[in-house]
Amino acid sequence: MTTRAAQQMRSYFTAPVEKRLETARRLHCRHGRELGRDLVIRSFLDRTARAADELGQHMLAMDMGRRCSACAARTGGGCCSAVMADNSDAILLLINMLLRGTVKERATSTECRFLGQGGCTLAIKPIFCLNYNCGQIRDAATEGEMEKLEHLAGRLLGVQTELESLLLERLG
Repeated sequence: MTTRAAQQMRSYFTAPVEKRLETARRLHCRHGRELGRDLVIRSFLDRTARAADELGQHMLAMDMGRRCSACAARTGGGCCSAVMADNSDAILLLINMLLRGTVKERATSTECRFLGQGGCTLAIKPIFCLNYNCGQIRDAATEGEMEKLEHLAGRLLGVQTELESLLLERLG
């Protein structure tokens, strides 16, 4: 007999990304309105959205989206290869759906399915993606830009981790 916690672990975190995306869509359909009306969840969603917007604006100013998309498209790929989508769990995808209503993805065998021409399509990014900055990003950025990027990514990571925990608790 499999426990509910084991089933959730599998469907939320360890299933293939396609299944995690299906799970997130199912959770969004079943619980999206209820979660959106929950004042505590709504407050965390608002805080997370503000932190994501601030980080997104800074990443845009650093031209990271274009740089990452071009790197991933070159022969041999780059950091945002197809395996990077595996860093997206169902709860993170659900948060993106709660914020935007949907998750944009594309069919690709070489690049991350969440990487568009202008960079990552996820407002709320996987932990790995928030914590990793390749040499190209570091070489192109000033010290001040990198410090701000790391500060904003850390702030987003903190609030989105709290929100993920809260959602896991609510979804029980």
